[in-house]
Amino acid sequence: MASFNTPHGASREPDAAVRTHLPESSEGFAESLLRLEDIHREKLAVCDQLEAIADSLPAEINRQRCLYAAKAIAQIVRQAHRFEETTVFPAISARFPGAPNLADTLRRLQFEHCEDEGFADELSDALHRLAAGDPRVHPETIGYMLRGFFTTVRRHIAFEREHLIGATRGLANSQS
Repeated sequence: MASFNTPHGASREPDAAVRTHLPESSEGFAESLLRLEDIHREKLAVCDQLEAIADSLPAEINRQRCLYAAKAIAQIVRQAHRFEETTVFPAISARFPGAPNLADTLRRLQFEHCEDEGFADELSDALHRLAAGDPRVHPETIGYMLRGFFTTVRRHIAFEREHLIGATRGLANSQS
């Protein structure tokens, strides 16, 4: 697995303690894809919360909502990415070794994961400061950050649904 530089210059290597889990059976593979769909729903729910915060700015700042989002965002994003990179991506690679452009697609998604995690960390920090009433924080700026983040995450999920879930189900059906 390749190392990627995040937008902030920090190199991210996969955690050596994380084991790659390859579902052995067709049922295990299908369950991994179902879990990925659950993860997508969870991330989209967070996006909805972030959009609600962005829509309320600058006039209304719900500090409790900002704190909840600040605590949840980075954790949810990281957990989702670890599952994808240690279970879903290797399972798809093993199951469909000859699929055209698969390796490039998975590298692209992994790089996007790095970018999303860096952005999630920045956004979490900004939401904490906004919730704390830090006068140096500009609500309009946070609104732009929120919109940039949830738009990117939604686009990433749409890509995964089309190119991972949809494509692998189509390939699996053609192999039957």
